[in-house]
Amino acid sequence: MKRVVIEVPKDKSDTIRATFRDTIYSVHEGDQSTRFILYIPDEMLDELIHQTNGSVKDSYPSRPIWTGIIPDYESLAKDDERSILIEVSTPDFVISPFVEKLREKMGYTGKKKEDKTPIEKIIASTESNTEFDQKKFILAAIAGIVAMIGLFLNNIGIIIGAMLISPLLGPIYALAVYTALGDVKTTLRCIEILGLMVLMLVGIGAIASFALSFVTDLTLTPEILSRTDPNAVFILMAVLLGFATMIALSKGIPEGIAGVAIAAALLPPAVVTGISLALFPEGALKAFVLTLQNVVGLIAGSILGVMFLHIGPRDLFAQIQSRQVITRMIWFLAILIGFLVIISFLV
Repeated sequence: MKRVVIEVPKDKSDTIRATFRDTIYSVHEGDQSTRFILYIPDEMLDELIHQTNGSVKDSYPSRPIWTGIIPDYESLAKDDERSILIEVSTPDFVISPFVEKLREKMGYTGKKKEDKTPIEKIIASTESNTEFDQKKFILAAIAGIVAMIGLFLNNIGIIIGAMLISPLLGPIYALAVYTALGDVKTTLRCIEILGLMVLMLVGIGAIASFALSFVTDLTLTPEILSRTDPNAVFILMAVLLGFATMIALSKGIPEGIAGVAIAAALLPPAVVTGISLALFPEGALKAFVLTLQNVVGLIAGSILGVMFLHIGPRDLFAQIQSRQVITRMIWFLAILIGFLVIISFLV
């Protein structure tokens, strides 16, 4: 059950009242605006938002992310941005004959119907991954060091432990979502953040291995050598992992668990690339190609995942723009994948 608060200017309140009359729990009249409180089943939330107007993020300066029944959104927002408000929350429980009758009337009693996560909630969950976060980079660095220790000890348990704390999923997930939204600027920022994380892991592997080589004899274990063998099959594996991770996130699986799949494909090869640069340069190119294969495959699979989930903007104009961005991205990734497949046979 969701509690939805919709506040609009008084002269626009009749539209809301007529559209949502069956779900309105209470109405509060203010001096300049009218506030409606609604209680609706979770499955109705996406459709309700689709019928209203507003934006949780100004991604498109000329138009909102989605449009609906409240007219003149842009002009209203310019006059007073507080004149339009949509707030969604989940109460711990609701005891009300009105709400129970609503559920029965709407047919949401008994078997749970499939619900769709609103795009606004998805955007809110990815915003923290679109900016440089020092703490996440520190966490990624620690994950890289732990993974390097596991690689040198040939201990798969330690490597898995590094995957569990790795924050590599965040920028890939955000990249896929903002590509689906057609937001080129934010997509490029996500690519930059992901690239910096991968380069940092390579650097940590190289610097730490070089320093340790003066202290002790470092053995090239099977876990290390296995990450210096690029193969076109790994691209397919990465695509499937990226796709599966997006589906898992949509089903409510925690990011820490779903992200292990991303980290498994990306963290060890990036660290091995650094180790190779320091200890055996002849294997560095192979490890780097494998890392690129996994990065490109994960991005491609993630984008296919958000497309499969029909994640995208609500506004018709923005949908056209997003399709153009997705098409260009798919072509670019397809060419890159083809290039990496050829390279894998040559190195």
